[in-house]
Amino acid sequence: MSLSPGTRDGAEAEAQQASLAPARLFLPAHPDLRAYLLDRDETVIGRSPDADIVVPEPLASRRHASISRDPWGYAVVDLGSRNGTLLNGALVSSPRRLRNGDMIQVGTTVMRFDDPSATLGASARQPLANLPVWVNEATGEAFAHGRVLELAPKELALLSLLCERAGSICDRPDIAVRVWPEYAGRIGDNNIEALVRRLRQKLAEAGAPPDTVVTVKKRGYRLAGVVEAGVMGPTTAGR
Repeated sequence: MSLSPGTRDGAEAEAQQASLAPARLFLPAHPDLRAYLLDRDETVIGRSPDADIVVPEPLASRRHASISRDPWGYAVVDLGSRNGTLLNGALVSSPRRLRNGDMIQVGTTVMRFDDPSATLGASARQPLANLPVWVNEATGEAFAHGRVLELAPKELALLSLLCERAGSICDRPDIAVRVWPEYAGRIGDNNIEALVRRLRQKLAEAGAPPDTVVTVKKRGYRLAGVVEAGVMGPTTAGR
């Protein structure tokens, strides 16, 4: 059954409105299930009364963690807290993309990430296709300037990692572990450099600028600009 033009327009408008709606954090253990709207570029979580989301417990640092919002979603980062921030039970050591239903733990307080756009169809997420570089992890496809990239599995794994940490440095050891899990990350720099050269060449063929993948001397690599890519993913008192 096809939609009439009026119905289709209404459905698209509703989907677009939902895709722009900010995500929320729920506290399942809270008596009234209070929800915090993530409608800022950065939402700070911590023990300080000045935090956007106040967690009044000794295991939480004053500025414990933050959630950033950008054109393709949300990411959580630990702000140097004493006891660390957990995402689905794993310690957050670098910015991590959030997915609907993820559980964030600060001290003993657990919060559930709720993203209303997660239930939308692919057509409602089309704005992502306008980004210069993005990866659809569900289908294993990568795109640059609207063109499909024909990538080998390890090239796709590298680009997916770079997109996941867009704007942040991907250290060589992290790249080695992510791209060559079968070798437990025991890969030489020459292998990584050769892989980066191949990826750069394919990005350039799709029209991406030559500096899309930036070399960070003695560290690793990052994607140029924090808004240039996307992915379709305690025992002591705090200070």
